[in-house]
Amino acid sequence: MSITKSTIYVVLLCTILAGGIIAIALFTSPDLSAGAEASSTGQLSFSENEWDFGTISMKDGMATKEIAVTNPTTEPITITSLETSCMCTTAQLVHENGEKSPLKGMVSHTGSPRITEEIQPGEHAVLRVQFDPNAHGPDATGPISRNVSLKTNSADQKDITLSFSGDVTK
Repeated sequence: MSITKSTIYVVLLCTILAGGIIAIALFTSPDLSAGAEASSTGQLSFSENEWDFGTISMKDGMATKEIAVTNPTTEPITITSLETSCMCTTAQLVHENGEKSPLKGMVSHTGSPRITEEIQPGEHAVLRVQFDPNAHGPDATGPISRNVSLKTNSADQKDITLSFSGDVTK
């Protein structure tokens, strides 16, 4: 029995395709370990769920809001995802001890929204939200509204959405 070049090419092609399918399955499947971590109960408390920046001048640059985040429960709550609705907005969690989460923004611009930021019982942290009025160019003036979305491991509070508005001027 002789092996021809075409047989070798077919076997090689099948091996490459099988490897590609396995790689795709590994990198696009849901993170099963996330569901395995202990689920908390209770809810994080935010000083504000909605706010209005008012007039945001392009010449003044970034508008920043710090939202107090508190864990009033008796067990840790983990923030597992943090993202914003637009590339002009970023968010970052700052713990009491000064440690900061990675800076997160719109997923298509900053990569994965996944984080693992544990808020301990009784801990007070800050969610720092920044809006860049110049991100959309010099003619992007007028009313804006944006969202900051978080996910937690709490069975009582899986998804959290904070919203803000403002009026961008030159």
